[in-house]
Amino acid sequence: MSNILDKIFADKKVELGSVKRQLALADVKTRMADKSHKVRNIEQALQPDKGSPNGGSRIIAEIKPRTPFKGELRANVDPAEIAKTYADNGAAALSILTESSYFGGCLSTLEKARECVETPLLRKDFIFDEYQVYEARAFGADGFLLIATWLDKNHLADLLELGKELGLPALVETHNEKDMEKAFAAGGTILGINNRDLTSGKTDLGIARRLIPMALQIPGNTLVCESGIYSRKEIEEFEERGAHSFLIGESLMTADNIGEKLKEFTGDRKTSAANQS
Repeated sequence: MSNILDKIFADKKVELGSVKRQLALADVKTRMADKSHKVRNIEQALQPDKGSPNGGSRIIAEIKPRTPFKGELRANVDPAEIAKTYADNGAAALSILTESSYFGGCLSTLEKARECVETPLLRKDFIFDEYQVYEARAFGADGFLLIATWLDKNHLADLLELGKELGLPALVETHNEKDMEKAFAAGGTILGINNRDLTSGKTDLGIARRLIPMALQIPGNTLVCESGIYSRKEIEEFEERGAHSFLIGESLMTADNIGEKLKEFTGDRKTSAANQS
């Protein structure tokens, strides 16, 4: 039976056909060469800095105007302003939603963020075609997302390999043991555990609690905990369990003060309060 994830990918395929007719792959490669930029090391940025005076928690802060599950998260979003706020308040990296129909993102947001911050950028979209990987590089990404639930092992490995050729690592998102095995087999080195079921929108932190030990069986990988994080306490729990970084969107996009909420997640606000006491 079809679910929301299948529908998004099906619509993305239709949209991509139109995009390719407007801008051929050869033109994307030309754009990539003309706007060649030094790729920032996003994988290194996601590794905890134990010497940081601010607690060192590595947060991938996400620009996500809306979701198909909860609708609009924040009105009148200025992506450049939010990107600067994230960068100024300790984000290790930025996740940029570029899917338009369901999440309200676009490639121009990626491009604008590239122009205004030095923080590494992750292109988050529903990627299944080589064209999209070249596109990510051409528009300024330092990494891109691959969803293991929807891609088979060989397809996943091919896209990972293309990313390596272009200097772009991929965050391989998993949701269950089968996905994790697929990520291992395909050679993923940045492994995401998504606590949100993309077919239903429900979140369950028990998923990360169950999958982190499995992910840690392969040493040297970078482990990212995604979705369902709302407090510093949860970050501390999952760091103790072995997570290296956290991808957080909804909690930040709905916060009254985005900068202060991000500081809470990184540990900066907590440390500052302790220093004042």
